[in-house]
Amino acid sequence: MLTWINEKAKWIIILFAAGIVVGLLAMDRVPNQGHSYPVGVVNDKKISYTEFDSRIKMITQNQYQGQHLEDEQYTQLRNEVFQSFVRQILLGDLYEKAELQASVAELESEFANNSDAVRARLVQEAQSRLYSIQQQATSQEDLMQRSQAYIASLPKFLTDSTFNKEEYDAWLKTPEAFKWGVMLQYEDNLKSNTIPARQLQALVGASIHPTTLEANWSVERRMTEYDLKVAVANGADFAADEKTVDSVMVAGYYNAHKDSFFVTKDVAKFEYAYIVVKATEGDDARIREYAMTLYYQLTDSSAATTFEDMARISSEDPGSAEKGGTLDREAGLGLYVPEFEKAALALDSGAISEPVRSQYGYHIIKSYGKSKDSTGAELAKVGHILLMVGASHETIDSLEGILNTVKSAVDAGKSFADAAKEQGLESKTSNWLSRGEDIEGMGYLKGLSAYAWPNDNLPPEASKVSPVMKSNKYVAIALKVGDLKAGDRSLELYFDKIKANLLRAKASAAAEAYLNSVAEKVKAINAEDSTTAVEKVKVEATNASVDGYVPGFGYSNANFAKAIKNAKVGEWSSAIATDNGAVMIKVESKKAPEADALKAAAQNEVANSSGYARTALFNEFVNNVENGTPVVNNMDLFYRD
Repeated sequence: MLTWINEKAKWIIILFAAGIVVGLLAMDRVPNQGHSYPVGVVNDKKISYTEFDSRIKMITQNQYQGQHLEDEQYTQLRNEVFQSFVRQILLGDLYEKAELQASVAELESEFANNSDAVRARLVQEAQSRLYSIQQQATSQEDLMQRSQAYIASLPKFLTDSTFNKEEYDAWLKTPEAFKWGVMLQYEDNLKSNTIPARQLQALVGASIHPTTLEANWSVERRMTEYDLKVAVANGADFAADEKTVDSVMVAGYYNAHKDSFFVTKDVAKFEYAYIVVKATEGDDARIREYAMTLYYQLTDSSAATTFEDMARISSEDPGSAEKGGTLDREAGLGLYVPEFEKAALALDSGAISEPVRSQYGYHIIKSYGKSKDSTGAELAKVGHILLMVGASHETIDSLEGILNTVKSAVDAGKSFADAAKEQGLESKTSNWLSRGEDIEGMGYLKGLSAYAWPNDNLPPEASKVSPVMKSNKYVAIALKVGDLKAGDRSLELYFDKIKANLLRAKASAAAEAYLNSVAEKVKAINAEDSTTAVEKVKVEATNASVDGYVPGFGYSNANFAKAIKNAKVGEWSSAIATDNGAVMIKVESKKAPEADALKAAAQNEVANSSGYARTALFNEFVNNVENGTPVVNNMDLFYRD
């Protein structure tokens, strides 16, 4: 029986791994087919699961090419794809309302001017067709004949080593061009998206017409350079005591500026408790025992499994597993941890080590031979099977049990903080979080968004506390203690920000008052002479424009632009309050741009700013449409995020 297990071990492990994968897919990747709901609804238009899942699979196949994605990556991908469907539907509605359509001339222009994109699609379809011929061929001779016949039927511009644009343009006018599936797909995309989007962008930005006069003013302002002396009183030296800004002052500022404090998206706040997930000594012993089992199998002369096969199946080092465990660099170069290098260099060629413990886990090492470098140092070409030591299911289950005890106590009427304390845990309160954001320091917690914003189609949870949530390092539970909807005004959400701004304003005012009080001393300072320094004031010489960096102001600061507009050469300004403190400036000299350079820059400004401004305005327009449209998101009926 043991001999049979040894011989079949590879396939047992493969089947076991496949079973795990299928189980994971069943738990988290496959939607509940009992729900007859769409993934989302936008303006009464449904996003079907079939279309949504198809796009997810296409992206994972093309972009990630079979790479393993973590839960957080899947969640991010699904959110991005969902948003792409939302935008697609909203833009489609806008195209329809504005009666935007692609003309024949526009389509012809797109095909003619995007030959590289067309050719790439044609090559892909041709390769697919050749693969089908290969699969259908009855013999090598049949394959050669059919392949050669198909290649001979392809457009000449597609098979020639040098692309001939004239042949391509002529081919576009033939009926054969649109017998290709990719051409029809490309045409459909141009009609439904690319061209209408360009037309809509032109409509949205139709009012943008920069004049030469405006361009001249903007360019001259930007290109004028100033040699300056700048005296800076840093706000950090005048920081106000936090007690000088109380809740009444914050509330007063909020009430005077309520329209500045809208909630832009749904947010929630949580009390939470967590436990760090660490492997126990028992977990370590179990992994070592498993590693020894593999070692005995690999060193059993009667076993059929090779080291390389076992590495591909069992190793948790993604960089080497697919290569049969072989490492790219030799041991002995100091590239690997000392325990690994010592064990690797001690092996004879072809020998396999017992499990070696390092910070990464247990390594089973195989030597492929030794050599020496130019200094005579010994090197070894090796491969390894890495088994990481992580918390076992039993360990995680025990941690979940502790958190579930807290959860039960809260449901029975205890406060979250008291229930956590009874289990030796600390209760913490999160910042305000929106959907998809993480509790600071904990990373992605699977299930947090679904708990905070439950789908209306799901029955309510029996507990007011979240299920146990997991990340790579933690298990946690949370209790929602605050909830704000997009469109609300909220003092609580902006309290800390308002207080920080008021404290900063006090510091800047104090810096401004101080700088004015020592203005005469500042004017007497020689920037190169440290003996004339003024306490808490730094004076330095600099060259800058209104778009450049100026000490005390920062980059492209509106306060600096305003100050420099009224400044007189050779005179110090009065103190100017900034976000960072206060500043005095003195213009030593002013250099205007050359007439030819100004003219050329102004012409470039007229040519480019219109397109840039229209693009920015269009993006803002589309974002506003998205933010102003109610969207039903049913992803949590299908995925556990």
